[in-house]
Amino acid sequence: MSNFLHRFFSRDFGPAPAPDLADEPSIAGQTVIEKLYSDSKEQRAIITRDASGIFRIHTQFWDISDWKAGYGARWAGGGSSSFTDTIESARPLAREALAELPSRKLRVSYGAKRFLGALLVHSSLQMG
Repeated sequence: MSNFLHRFFSRDFGPAPAPDLADEPSIAGQTVIEKLYSDSKEQRAIITRDASGIFRIHTQFWDISDWKAGYGARWAGGGSSSFTDTIESARPLAREALAELPSRKLRVSYGAKRFLGALLVHSSLQMG
């Protein structure tokens, strides 16, 4: 317990963890059929099938943007990119969706986004 308190109060969380490849995604109303990972394992495409038999492609990235703030690391949604009627056509669509995801270096943390948004609003009010 004291080790946790020391790390929490000193904000020394160590290096961010590697992507959790054992994590099983859950998407409401759909069954996960396959997961495909980028070469870095920091992005993944999830092929699901809904009740009507349609295959859908969902993308996620391993989000460590708030690791140093103590909020952990997690798979974050990148959205849903496409759908099709066969698993054979879903696989190339999933690979294509992975290729279109930005690298981790381009992502901005939620806190930084809020700060930048507030800064823009403030500066626009100053100009107007």
